[in-house]
Amino acid sequence: MDDFTRDSAYPDHPAPEWKPAPPARKSHLLIALFPDAAVQAAIEAHRKDWLWPEGHYFPRNDRMHLTLHCLADQKSPVEQRLREALAQVPVHPMELVLDSSRTWDSIAVAQPAEHAGLRALQQHIGHAVRQLGIPTDRRRFTPHITIAREAASAAYPMRMPPIIWRATKFLLIRSFTKPVFKHEVLASYEAKENAYV
Repeated sequence: MDDFTRDSAYPDHPAPEWKPAPPARKSHLLIALFPDAAVQAAIEAHRKDWLWPEGHYFPRNDRMHLTLHCLADQKSPVEQRLREALAQVPVHPMELVLDSSRTWDSIAVAQPAEHAGLRALQQHIGHAVRQLGIPTDRRRFTPHITIAREAASAAYPMRMPPIIWRATKFLLIRSFTKPVFKHEVLASYEAKENAYV
């Protein structure tokens, strides 16, 4: 087991300040980046290097995402104003590198290397949202993709082969948790240039 660990081996990637918990409401809004099929496949391949406990499960590949903001659900016309405000946020193509993975409580996550453009995008979106009077979580942004659940005792590799992720857009999603889990895409916001940062 020299190549695996079951606790934090990455002091530069601390656990987030929040603890994941099931949403209490039927639906909420997500502003997030969604990896493309190639990145999904690479994450799936990386998961095969883990040792998973009984009872774990994997999110569907097309539901894996990196949350920028999670908001209370909004009804029209607030939702329409939110869509319009997000359309004013500058979006630049980003070359992210998923280069570490670990467990946080009961979930397993893959994390990108620090990226100034990603952090700036999250901050710009937060500012736009708060200008509408919609509260956001002001705790430190800890970007990650949840790759498994019920995984508290999973053993994960000490090293993760880097996964290059060229992100060119973010989505506004209504996420339903009851009675059936599903994502409804409300809007997509794409970069208007081709130069990656």
